Amino acid sequence: MPHFFIPPENITGNQFTLTGDEVHHLVRVRRCVAGSMLKLFDGTGKTYDARIDVIEKNSIRGTIVGETSSPPARVRLHLFLSVPRGERFDWLVEKASELGVHSVTPLITTRSIIKNIEPPKIERWKRLSLAASQQSRRADIMAINPPQHFPAAIAATSQQNVNLIPWEAEESKTLDEYAPAISGASEVAVFIGPEGGFSSDEIIRAQERGISPVTLGKRILRVETAGLLAAILVMNCAGEFR
Repeated sequence: MPHFFIPPENITGNQFTLTGDEVHHLVRVRRCVAGSMLKLFDGTGKTYDARIDVIEKNSIRGTIVGETSSPPARVRLHLFLSVPRGERFDWLVEKASELGVHSVTPLITTRSIIKNIEPPKIERWKRLSLAASQQSRRADIMAINPPQHFPAAIAATSQQNVNLIPWEAEESKTLDEYAPAISGASEVAVFIGPEGGFSSDEIIRAQERGISPVTLGKRILRVETAGLLAAILVMNCAGEFR
């Protein structure tokens, strides 16, 4: 059954209205007609069973016949990642959204290759996050936050949460060692540096903020690989895949 996003303001009582690109996709691609059933999600965790009643040129109107609320994630995972060249960050956004990551923040560090992130890129990543929610039947949408410089990003972290920073020079502390803390946490932040790595000064400043360096293994990973691996390990520690 098709799974589409609908803004909450487009729902009134048990009636809904879809507009924009979704109309074209449902009518021209999915070949939906009056009477067709579909799934809608409003980005807040609610999913609806809905019936199409009227198809117009630029809108679809219909009736909500059922509602379910998805249980919240066991942990809200926030990924802060330096942006690599090319379209590799696009891939990361899609996969992180599919896995259930709560938010992604482009991170600007001392050694970041990409330091100027234009608004159109942010909007593109938001569209990719939404599309991944639809594809994976996620009931909410992974947030894409405005870019942050490393000092501001770590200053905003709460020391009540679990905050981790994978670092190639850390050889003993694994992410698994933080599993008990992660399983009891509601929020986890993970900071992924550029392919040149974090500077020693950045690591020192992170530790002063209570952010713990960890190793992801012996291999040097690309940004998007490290981000995805860290997300999987954290969410597995939280029991998200059980």
